[in-house]
Order: sequence, then structure tokens, then C-alpha cells
Amino acid sequence: MLSSDFNKNIKRVLVSYKKGAEEALKSANYVCRLFKQNGIEGIVRPSMGITHSDTKGVGLVVVCGGDGTLLITLGKIFPLEVPIIGIDFGTLGFLVEVPERKKKEAVERFFDGSLEFIPRMTLNIEVFRKSKSIEKLVSLNEATIAREKSIHARVINLTVSVNGAWLNDFRADGLIIATPTGSTAYSLSAGGPIVQPEMDAFILTPICPHTLSNRPLIINPCELKIKILPQERDIFISADGREGLKLYDGDEVIINKHPSKVYLSTSLDYDYWNILRTKLNW
Repeated sequence: MLSSDFNKNIKRVLVSYKKGAEEALKSANYVCRLFKQNGIEGIVRPSMGITHSDTKGVGLVVVCGGDGTLLITLGKIFPLEVPIIGIDFGTLGFLVEVPERKKKEAVERFFDGSLEFIPRMTLNIEVFRKSKSIEKLVSLNEATIAREKSIHARVINLTVSVNGAWLNDFRADGLIIATPTGSTAYSLSAGGPIVQPEMDAFILTPICPHTLSNRPLIINPCELKIKILPQERDIFISADGREGLKLYDGDEVIINKHPSKVYLSTSLDYDYWNILRTKLNW
């Protein structure tokens, strides 16, 4: 999709930046001025300080930071379904693709309709305790169910079903359920496959599985049910690395494809494969 699909009648832009990063703040203020010069209201906020009122009337979000800043911003604005331009101040990452030196060009291309955006699939996550919903989460990259952080902790036990059909019982340090966008994040470091981000798929990646044959799986989007089996350790679920929710024996986690998508701007100069080679040093 091109920015010509989004740039009509935009009246307000939210520009977020990584808190404590002076260069990112300078760029955020500069980008805000560019929009104001075109008659569009701009608001600058640190990613962790975004409030609900900041998102009212927003038709575009610009993120000055790395992948982490974008994920924090997304957690604050979701389910606001607007395009996001990522200005890169991070290191190894795949979500923010516009170099800082080309921020002005990105804004100009947004206005002339030539800036490309790719829709990304997201996860809808709901936690049930004694058949009652207790928490709803969303994620762009992944949902992770894992034990507490301790070198002495034992493996956790989970049973997983796909659309009501039993898949497997996992004994592992944890389980990652990733989107194609998240396939180059935590899932990749745990041995998961790289999946082209435009695809619709779930990637199930066990973390250090007790059974060697428990390998990562790529499946169609579905209703994924994960039940916490009895165990003597604390485990948590986290969405995109945000603060985790403690899970108890018998809790069930239902994951399916969220109806909302995230529209991320692409690189101005390189295709996905070039970025992949560069980031992974192929």
C-alpha cells in the first residue's frame, strides 16, 4: 500500500521517541515541524508516556527510535489502525526501516503518495482462569510463555491444541508464538525460522525443549489454545516483551489472529532481502 491510501484529510500526527535519547528527541521535534509546515497538528511524546488522549484524532504515527520504541508505541496506541513511519535510531532491528538522515525525504514521500507501507499481522491474546477471561493482550512480534528468570528453574509443561485438535504437550523453558514480523526477533534467537513478513502465519518455537524432536512449527492462523499443566514454578506470559502476567495451573491462553493490522513504512532504498542480508551479515 502507498501513502496515497492514507494521506487524505490527516489533521493530527503523533511523533514518539525513545525516552532519554536526545538525538531521537531532536529528530522528533524536527519531524513535527515538517508536518506543522503543511498545516497538520503534531504532538511529540516519549513512547512510554503516550496517553489515550494523545491518540485522539491521530491519522499517522512517526516513531524515532529502534524496534523497542516502536513496540512500546504500538502497545500504547493499539488498536488505532493508522500508518506508522519508523525513523531508525536502533541497532539490530527490522521494524524501523527509514535511516535518520532520510527522515525529511520520508515525510515528503508520505505527502506525495509514494511512501510504501506493508500491512503486518497481529496476535489477539486472551487469558482465561476458571473459564473466566482475566486479561487481553495484543502483539506485533510474539507472545511468550516462559518460566521465571532463574538458572535453577525447571522446565515448564504446556499442552497445545489447534482449532480444538490436540497438537502436543511441550516440556521446555518456554514457548514463543510469533507472527511473521516477529520471526526475526526472539523466535529467531530461539532457533525459529525466518518467515516473510507479508505472510499470514503462526510460528510456534519452543525454547530449549526437553525433547529434541520438538521443533519449531509454521501453521496457518487459527485458534491456538495453550493450557498450563500442573507444575511447581512461576511462569508468565508476555506480549512483545512487555511486563508479564503470572499464570497458574489450569489457566488457558487463547491466541488467534487479530482483526486489526499494523501498517509499517518500508525502506526508501532497499528491499526486504537486502535488509535481511545486511542485518544478519550474510
